[in-house]
Amino acid sequence: MAVGVPGAVKAAPRSTPQAVASRLPILACASQCGPEGGGMSLRYALLALLAEGEGHGYQLVKRFTARLGPLWHPNIGQVYQLLRDLEQRRLVARRDELGGRRGRRFFRLTARGERALRAWLGRRPGWPPPIRDEIFVRFLAAERHGADAVRAQVDRQEEEYRRYLALVHEQAARDDASMTSRLAHEAALAHAEANLRWLARCREMLRDAGRLAS
Repeated sequence: MAVGVPGAVKAAPRSTPQAVASRLPILACASQCGPEGGGMSLRYALLALLAEGEGHGYQLVKRFTARLGPLWHPNIGQVYQLLRDLEQRRLVARRDELGGRRGRRFFRLTARGERALRAWLGRRPGWPPPIRDEIFVRFLAAERHGADAVRAQVDRQEEEYRRYLALVHEQAARDDASMTSRLAHEAALAHAEANLRWLARCREMLRDAGRLAS
């Protein structure tokens, strides 16, 4: 029988430079897309990494970042919380290694965890999340002040999107990067460029609305 991993954990707060990424509605959902949420996605990422070999929490975070690039930084506290949960569900097993001032807790994938990972890969992928980005609340708050106020918010948002796009270009995947990392970087570029195209369309709609009102 296929084994699932129910439940989800609130996504960890972001820090600079990924704080810039959190301002893009689509890129921010890199840790939130789909009905299961970021905690659930990270659970399966940990199972996938452990399928390649055992590791402790810090090793898994390092391997995760190396494979997915700089746009998604899991929090070490969240990783250990998820590992404890996976251990309780017998999807991973732990061994303690003593040495130095502090021991290490190494985790490995169990047969039950392997079945859970295969079952998850066979599921239908999730849909994009609902669009609930801050910019729409800004539009709502600015609209009563007129089209110029809304347009000013469009301008400010474009400035942030272009800052983010520059960051993505700076973080270009290395030639020796994994395919997953290269695909993630390509997605970041595509999403940032799509958001800029959407802002251009917003300007057109505001301009057309102004012509109709005059």
